[in-house]
Amino acid sequence: MKTLVTGASGFIGTHLVKALVEEGRDVRCLVRKTSNTQYLDDLGVELFYGELASKETLAGIAKDVDIVYHLAGEVYTKRCKNFYIANFEGTKNLIEACFLNHIEKFIYLSSIAAVGPNQSQNVLLNERSQCKPIDSYGKSKLKSENLLIQIFKKYGFPAVIIRAPTVYGPLGQPKIITRIVRMVNSGRLLIVGDKKKLRSMCYIDNLINGLTKAENFKDSIGEIYFIADERPYYYDEIFQAVSRNIETNLQETHVPGWIGHTCGFLFKCLSTFGFYSLPLYMAWHMVLDMACDIRKAREQLKYIPHIELDEGINVTMKYFLKK
Repeated sequence: MKTLVTGASGFIGTHLVKALVEEGRDVRCLVRKTSNTQYLDDLGVELFYGELASKETLAGIAKDVDIVYHLAGEVYTKRCKNFYIANFEGTKNLIEACFLNHIEKFIYLSSIAAVGPNQSQNVLLNERSQCKPIDSYGKSKLKSENLLIQIFKKYGFPAVIIRAPTVYGPLGQPKIITRIVRMVNSGRLLIVGDKKKLRSMCYIDNLINGLTKAENFKDSIGEIYFIADERPYYYDEIFQAVSRNIETNLQETHVPGWIGHTCGFLFKCLSTFGFYSLPLYMAWHMVLDMACDIRKAREQLKYIPHIELDEGINVTMKYFLKK
């Protein structure tokens, strides 16, 4: 069985490729010519050089492929249009490259951002929640989801959609986690709001488990699943878990929640001009709930997230502090 992985040289991709190789799988990895492939080279996988945004470079990428894991995409950029180029146009190009190759499953890694924040902290997001993404990243992910659902219904394309929240773990981590770690490591933490907003997180091993469960469940085609840790966490829990693992006394600076909402207003204003500001985004999201329910994945995929926050943060911090 040949498996194609896009985004293979990235944080999530390296973990997935390692897991697949350990299963004895034949893995083909889409990488850029500028990608650092040392880790993949050591795993002995096949490298396919191409660009998702460049359709002609994808010719032959799905030949003899049975399973596709589409992880590649733009997560942070200063220009909103880059999200659509990478996340939607890139996905569309890959689908076209796979369409006539009779693949068995196309597993797309989407995001909780495709749904948007919770309307109420008491009601977790699920696969039936109305999608109201609030930034260009989330909108580009939702547009890709809608495309996959459309071609599944029209042509039976074997799409499976996995929505993940913020993913953390060794071998790198998202910029949001990196910034939190750096603040806590400095002994100073800027808190926007009351730290009582909920955020779903997903330790990398939990996500890989969920992805492979979706592949192995025969009735997952055409379905959407949230994959995350066992439960959402309050921001205070996340900060304290990081703090415990670097043994430092935190000096917290608190600013009122209205500043976070003001940052959200400024973020949206900049977005209308095509600019994406990560600092404004982070401040805004500290006063929003982004928390999901994994019940569907539990029931259908038999997904069980074995790693909880303290253990996951401990492993993440050991890796971070060694660097």
